[in-house]
Amino acid sequence: MLLFILTIFLLILPAMEERMMEGKREVIRELVASAWSSLDGYARQERQGVMTRDRAQALAIGHLRGLRYGPHFKDYFWINDMQPRMIMHPYRPDLEGTDISTFSDPAGKRLFLSCVEIVRTNGAGYVDYQWQWMDDPSRIVPKISYVKGFDPWGWIIGTGIYVEDVRAQISAITRKTTLVCILILILIILLSIHIVWHGMKVTREKKRA
Repeated sequence: MLLFILTIFLLILPAMEERMMEGKREVIRELVASAWSSLDGYARQERQGVMTRDRAQALAIGHLRGLRYGPHFKDYFWINDMQPRMIMHPYRPDLEGTDISTFSDPAGKRLFLSCVEIVRTNGAGYVDYQWQWMDDPSRIVPKISYVKGFDPWGWIIGTGIYVEDVRAQISAITRKTTLVCILILILIILLSIHIVWHGMKVTREKKRA
């Protein structure tokens, strides 16, 4: 029973958490790719002369500003440029149009500069930092985002996942697993008591015989 519990809590659950985190990373990468495609659609209309760049960018910003996903439809996309300057952030409109090169999270990390460096080096990638919980500026939590450069306009588009979400899911699984282990342990104890009691009964009957 001890080996069974150790295997679950030291091997299976940590591996499950890692797989869940990797799955979340893949999801935000694909979401950014989809949003990037919508930007490319507006840029293509600009190249074809259907609309001006200003018009295409305004429509693209309006489109991405309203996009939401996630269980509560509060996860979002943001856009900054390579300066970096904030182009659009649905929950931080106070940053839009401002220089965010010196903007730091509570740990002192200049997260938007990190985004620019990742895009310049690899074109896209992951960056981890601390940020407000969705639309709640009073709650700061760890976050992992995927950013991808959009060369035609010199933009960077990104979205992220909250580590708290994965931890909450793992905690729920851990509670259920703990409950199952306790039930199994109780069952084993009851069976052991029954076996011992039956053995003692048989022994007494043999002695009487």
